Amino acid sequence: MYQLKARKNKNNLFVRDCITQALFELLKKKGFEEITVTDIINKAGVSRMGFYRNFATKENVVEDYILDIFVETIEEIRAKRELDFSISRVMTTTLENFKKYADIIQLFLDKGMEFLLYDCYQKTYSILRESRKQKSSHIRDYSEQMFIGELFSLEMCWLKSGMKETPEELARIYRLIHLSRK
Repeated sequence: MYQLKARKNKNNLFVRDCITQALFELLKKKGFEEITVTDIINKAGVSRMGFYRNFATKENVVEDYILDIFVETIEEIRAKRELDFSISRVMTTTLENFKKYADIIQLFLDKGMEFLLYDCYQKTYSILRESRKQKSSHIRDYSEQMFIGELFSLEMCWLKSGMKETPEELARIYRLIHLSRK
């Protein structure tokens, strides 16, 4: 599970960033499965203890990165909530943030990490539910899983097709699709 406590410790931010950037650099040359923790710490210039103080596994490095993207997106949505909390605005903000990180997400896809990415999306929404103190219900769970699947598929399709539409255009398309289902 994602280590929320380590994220909050400002002393760890530099080490975490070094580890994350080292993993990304290694991914440009090797497959994810080929990369070891030893490779990461050597590239990052940190100790093994420094790695394990911040992450349980190399998969957690990716999870942390994706969660940071989602946290940034949620903070932007909350900041804009006063102005416009429509599905189009929420989707536009989500897609704008996704676009900022498209290069690294494309690298993940190129390295066959699509399932790990999808798992990150699911974990993020699970953490969000827990943070809002929402109880699980079968309807909420099904609805959440549908949204996660839709968002993930929409973003991956957009990325794979060259991101020709703007975030606003794609949010409008998403809204039209949802309206046509009603």
